[in-house]
Amino acid sequence: MRKNRLVIIDDHYDVLELLKYNFVKEGYEVKFFFTAVDALKYITNENTDLVVTDWMLPEMDGLELCKNLKLSPATKDIPLVMLTGKNDEIDAVTALEVGADDYLVKPLRVKEMLTRVKKILRRTDAAQLMPARNDGREYLEFGALKIDLISYKVFLNSAVLDLTMGEFKLLELIAKYPGKVFSRNQIIEKINGPQYFATERSTDVQIVGLRKKLGIYKDAIETVRSIGYRFNGNKFELA
Repeated sequence: MRKNRLVIIDDHYDVLELLKYNFVKEGYEVKFFFTAVDALKYITNENTDLVVTDWMLPEMDGLELCKNLKLSPATKDIPLVMLTGKNDEIDAVTALEVGADDYLVKPLRVKEMLTRVKKILRRTDAAQLMPARNDGREYLEFGALKIDLISYKVFLNSAVLDLTMGEFKLLELIAKYPGKVFSRNQIIEKINGPQYFATERSTDVQIVGLRKKLGIYKDAIETVRSIGYRFNGNKFELA
């Protein structure tokens, strides 16, 4: 069985050594780089399962690396975890907006990081294996919208939407229960599990991204003031 290959980027040798030691101990194959420029060249040409990168780097920072990866069809689906010394919600939101799958603040808690990486990789592997869903349904359909629960694809007027796995999971959750109001915390917990830490703002960021991709059907995701969000499938019949 092939080991998951991680690429780790940080310009501090002690951080790289700490992460490499712990990830190798857990059975991962690890490649590490001091610059995002060198890492990007490697990732573009070699199979990579997940990227862990510091935000503040010389030449190209972690945000620019993330943007570059998400722009390329060959690398856009590689999950990325952003590391930073900035303990600020705005920075977390910025990282998620450019496509990062998770965000961790230094000094790192190694056990927490290992847990989050495992969870992201399990989610990615599940998408690739395309397992059958527990409730037996293969797809959800609302007029112009079709959500394929087997292939993890979403079709709008027969065109495939380019959703991140997080966006797909969110849409799947609320579309399975049209009219039901989900709080932000409920969305985080049901998608990622009760032990997963994320700010409520991260859910808002994903909602903004989903609405943008739904275009003229964006109002199908309704905001319920002071509570959260609900899905209105009728909007796909009326637009």
